[in-house]
Amino acid sequence: MLRSYQYTEKSYFEYTFQSNLFRDKQIGIARRFVDMHPIRRDMKETCPICGQAAGNYFFSKWKVDYVCCPVCKSIFAVYDKHTVEEYHDNPELLELRISDVYQEEIMRNRQDTWNEFLEWIEVRAFRFMRRNRNLSIVDYGNRFEGYVDSIRKSQICGNYDLKSSILSVDVDDIQYGKADMVLYLDQMQQEIQPVARIQELKKYLKEDGILILNTRAGSGFDIVTLKEKNARIYPYEHILLPSVKGLVLFLEKNGFEILEITTPGVMDVKYVLDFKDKLDDQENFVKYLLEESSQSILQEFQRFLQKGCLSSFVSVIAKKRKI
Repeated sequence: MLRSYQYTEKSYFEYTFQSNLFRDKQIGIARRFVDMHPIRRDMKETCPICGQAAGNYFFSKWKVDYVCCPVCKSIFAVYDKHTVEEYHDNPELLELRISDVYQEEIMRNRQDTWNEFLEWIEVRAFRFMRRNRNLSIVDYGNRFEGYVDSIRKSQICGNYDLKSSILSVDVDDIQYGKADMVLYLDQMQQEIQPVARIQELKKYLKEDGILILNTRAGSGFDIVTLKEKNARIYPYEHILLPSVKGLVLFLEKNGFEILEITTPGVMDVKYVLDFKDKLDDQENFVKYLLEESSQSILQEFQRFLQKGCLSSFVSVIAKKRKI
């Protein structure tokens, strides 16, 4: 398994993925939904990532408890399955996300990031499959029209199939065992049944095909440090935050071989800086680091988080393990 590292330095003040308006609208919808539904309180379920232990209380957000697995350190919410399914189908949220103004805003802010990531995929596809042109690609859960368009227009894409999406687009019907690549991007944090989902995605892959997965990592610096104060983590948008260790265990347990894993996030320090005045009293080291360090030291610390797979955004490349 390769732990890859490539530092990409972005301006903290210019690097953004969506406007505060749309972020705040989605958070508002989620908050109203949580307030209108009963909260589950028991914490008896085993970790959905490693399956080895029930979680220990970690924090609460909007009265929803999040627990941390004592074995793999993944973080997951305590929730009722039907409530989360209802949230995923929330008409107000879906209407916002399929609106032209939302899709256009996301595309303006993320197009460069999408292009960079597709270039990253192109290099890895050749490294691990010895081919990176006209591939059959299954894209699971993608809800951004601009991203779908970018993938389809890229040199790596031949046939394209979009599964389980709020978008309505014409696609190819790629059957089990026919995909060179499966994209599972920014979806795992919403997954109710991660084992069933990853087994389904594995069925689409050819014997030498690869899975490209990214998600928020529960072992990431800003998530562990900020806990409930992290404005970008909230129920029921984020119910499953696997640690890097947990994600490796999860994929290997479900028949995958990890080829490469990296945490290329660039925003951990920025997110914690935004809330440094609200940090818990026990976070004295982090407070001192943020208050006394120069910009260059903070940038070096972000590099350290990336190198150590300690950032809160993780990307994985894996292939089906040969039986």
